[in-house]
Amino acid sequence: MPDPLGAAESEFGPEVLAITTRSEAETMAIGKAVGEVLAAGDVVLLRGELGAGKTRFVEGMTRGIETDAETRSPTFVLVNEYAGRLMLAHCDLYRLSGPEEIGELGLDDYLDRGAALAVEWPERARDQFPEQALEIDMGFGEAPNDRLLKATATGEAACHLLAAMRAAAETGRYAGSDR
Repeated sequence: MPDPLGAAESEFGPEVLAITTRSEAETMAIGKAVGEVLAAGDVVLLRGELGAGKTRFVEGMTRGIETDAETRSPTFVLVNEYAGRLMLAHCDLYRLSGPEEIGELGLDDYLDRGAALAVEWPERARDQFPEQALEIDMGFGEAPNDRLLKATATGEAACHLLAAMRAAAETGRYAGSDR
């Protein structure tokens, strides 16, 4: 019987999960579930058009790592750091003109220091990130506040993050799971 949340399971990926959130609060709740299990070295790659909810998802992640810092889009500063139970580096590659510029951001240094990464617009430099990552494609749904999240996890750590998303949806921690 197919999984009601659209997941395709295999040993450490790729696993896929589709979720519809109905509000910013629901998008943040799914992000918080990821943040609660986020570990050093984890990489979350967020793709989607402007306004698709990428920064709201990361705001949820910051709550999950137990920081009260205000979450802002790093579009102009390129990287924001959030310190909680671990460091989360939130990057936005929208303004980069090419993958060669990513080296200047020092993202490898963050991983070497035990941080986790949340990267918006990773398609600007996809080959610069580990293959083992949680990739989330975000889009717009039918209603104005609906967001469609399609998560693909490759590797044990990323599958653990995807499992947290699934658990949040299945246990009703938010109301918009596709059931």
